[in-house]
Amino acid sequence: MASQSAQPNFYLWGAWKNRTITQPFLTKKVPGTLKKIVLGESFVVALTETGQVVTWGKDQKNGCLGLGFDETGVPIVNRDSPQDVEKLSDVTDIQMGAEHVVALTASGQVWCWGNNSKGQLGNGKFESSFLPQKVETLANDQVAQILVVKNSTFALTTFGTIYAWGDNKDNILGLDDHNTPYSEWPLKLTLLAEMRVRKMELFEGKTMIAHVQASSNEGSLSQYDTEPVQVEKDDYEVEIFQGIDEMRKAMEKTQEWWNHLLNIKHGQPYDLPQDASVTMALPSEHTVTMDDDLKVEMEALHRAERHLDALVNAAVQELKRTQQLPGTRNVRFILCMFIDECRLRREKVQRTIGARQLVDAKKKSKLISAYSVVDFSENSNEGIRRIIAITKELQQLLDGVKTIQPVDVLSQELKVTLTECLECKLQLHDTRVELLKAADAKPCDPMLPALRIIKDRWDSLKSFSLYALYQECEKKELDFGGNDDEHLAYLVKASNAQIDQLLQIDKDRIISHDSLVPGLCYDLLRENAELRKMTNSYQLHVLMLYHGKNISNANVGMNPGVEDGPAGALEDGSGSPQIPGPVSSI
Repeated sequence: MASQSAQPNFYLWGAWKNRTITQPFLTKKVPGTLKKIVLGESFVVALTETGQVVTWGKDQKNGCLGLGFDETGVPIVNRDSPQDVEKLSDVTDIQMGAEHVVALTASGQVWCWGNNSKGQLGNGKFESSFLPQKVETLANDQVAQILVVKNSTFALTTFGTIYAWGDNKDNILGLDDHNTPYSEWPLKLTLLAEMRVRKMELFEGKTMIAHVQASSNEGSLSQYDTEPVQVEKDDYEVEIFQGIDEMRKAMEKTQEWWNHLLNIKHGQPYDLPQDASVTMALPSEHTVTMDDDLKVEMEALHRAERHLDALVNAAVQELKRTQQLPGTRNVRFILCMFIDECRLRREKVQRTIGARQLVDAKKKSKLISAYSVVDFSENSNEGIRRIIAITKELQQLLDGVKTIQPVDVLSQELKVTLTECLECKLQLHDTRVELLKAADAKPCDPMLPALRIIKDRWDSLKSFSLYALYQECEKKELDFGGNDDEHLAYLVKASNAQIDQLLQIDKDRIISHDSLVPGLCYDLLRENAELRKMTNSYQLHVLMLYHGKNISNANVGMNPGVEDGPAGALEDGSGSPQIPGPVSSI
């Protein structure tokens, strides 16, 4: 699935296949809300509210995961994390048999996969399928309901006709010839032809019940042939109208937000020569050039950033509101497109702000004279004082550059390059001071300039305030959806980003390293940076607990590359199925 954070999905307990789960445990695997789940021996098939089927677990013999084959042609039979069943979309129901799975789509099509030893997939064959197979025999019928009994499959059409296929033990298929052992094709139940069926029901897992539709004109067969029966669909029609109403509301809000977005000049795409036809179609007030961003006041850019922030937050709140509502898939699609548009514009404004800050810092360096020593024999003390004064200004400039927060790769590299240039200039000035001392027969050390640069980087690590980072996050009122784990993960990531900037400079060894300094000094600096990343994670964890935040476990934020909970769906590393305990293993 997409790289989204999982949320709580369902509790599970009681009798499950050949095992008993005595204590309810919470499953946290799939982002979003689940509409339905079915359980296999050691795997799970789930249907999301958006109509996507996801599977995880282990099924080596039947292919019920429905994930097909890998690059080498080997069937995919084991997945620890949920995977989308790619061939399916807009699914409204899933059913699980003894060893096969059936899915029904909104368009009334039936798909089957898994074991096919009794023809239960309805494709005229008896081989198992590791991918969903469409039941082509029913392609011209609109199926309204599906039902599975062990190795037998049933489908009810909107015209009230039932088709059945698969195992026919005890004539569970309801065929005219009860001696038929199985059927690999869907067969119409002609024994029910006198009445139209409106709903199928299964009693105690082995008895079929078909509810019929009463007709006011039972003598007219033509009515049965032309008018579809009103099959119960769990308030499907109500959901459709609710979705239409939500779409109308979303379009009205999005249009209002879009009009406001067009009035935010900065952040819009630049007018490039190849876009002349597009530019001509737009009003002149909706166009922007690079010069506009370079000449405008910085406050105007910050104001545009705040306005775009407000639009993103408003659209995200609306998306959260509609996320749990039925029939709002198109609404979420419109809102997601608008959110992405606003985020892209906001990123462009932030890139412009970062670039402008770096350009301004670079302009300030021109105001600092590059002092050159003409004669080392004349008035060395005055020369040292002048160099120290210039060095102080350069250090202030370097400290200012370090506070700039770039948001893209180009600005980040520009910041690193500018930092390296300023460090080289500082080291050059310190070296000149040492040369002036040597010329005056005073004690000097040629290694000191390089060591001062290392000390400056070390001081940058020590001066970084975790509490200030936490306070800044609280001040911005960032929305983490009430999830304190996400809040902590964000703080850890931001803290690590500060340290990674120093590590990135250290990687450029040709410029950032000095041959007079032992390599051990740089190794210690890197090791200290990595250790601070670890300790910062623990300190942020303690800080949030101190402020009453609810952190789920001690590993949150400590190892971002590992998901919470065990990796296996129903088994441990030994490959043997395990009975789930108090902690979710699904």
